[in-house]
Amino acid sequence: MSQNAISQDDDTAKTLGVNDAKRRRRWWLWIIVAAILIALLFRVLDGKPQPMKYVTEVTKRGDLVVTVSATGTLEPLKKVDVGIEVSGTIKTVPADYNATVKVGQVLAELDTTRLEAQAKQNEAALAAAKAKVLQTHASVKEAEAQLARLKRVRELSGGKMPSANDLDTAAANLARHQADEASANASVAQAQAALDVVRTDISKAVIKSPINGVVLKRAVEPGQTVAAQFQS
Repeated sequence: MSQNAISQDDDTAKTLGVNDAKRRRRWWLWIIVAAILIALLFRVLDGKPQPMKYVTEVTKRGDLVVTVSATGTLEPLKKVDVGIEVSGTIKTVPADYNATVKVGQVLAELDTTRLEAQAKQNEAALAAAKAKVLQTHASVKEAEAQLARLKRVRELSGGKMPSANDLDTAAANLARHQADEASANASVAQAQAALDVVRTDISKAVIKSPINGVVLKRAVEPGQTVAAQFQS
């Protein structure tokens, strides 16, 4: 083929854009090859072990909070059933259900009108018993003086008077008054004990919390009549 023919063919290919299409295909081929090489390079780099990194901080004290999730029934570590030892009518109930209380805090209070009236009655009985003791003590002193006088007269008279019967009567009278004095002292002790019981009941009419805690159940209301029992 002559040189003129080859030149004519090149001009024809250039006119038709055949060389440009081949050139573009080569560029795309190189771009794809480059992308594959880059992807392989990154894959190789990612496969290498990375150096371990450490983060350091200054040690400090703090609260450790641990949350536990579970299903069940909650029970208190310490449970005390608070009751009442005297009967009466509930006057006030300051503590309500689920209220937080402390040791000595008033939970409920009874109406003490009847108990206070009984305490006054017992105080009067105690005062009367003490007065009776003074009276019997004076009678004993009088009987002792009477017996001592009769003995002195008998001694001075050389045993002639008074008669033995009079001396026995005076001695018996002294013994009787001494017995009355002992009985009066016993009455004082009895009246004092009765008064102490009423005063104790008055003090127990105020129910106080024995521990720090939470009220789990409220079983009484103001105006309700309750009987003495350990748990109420």
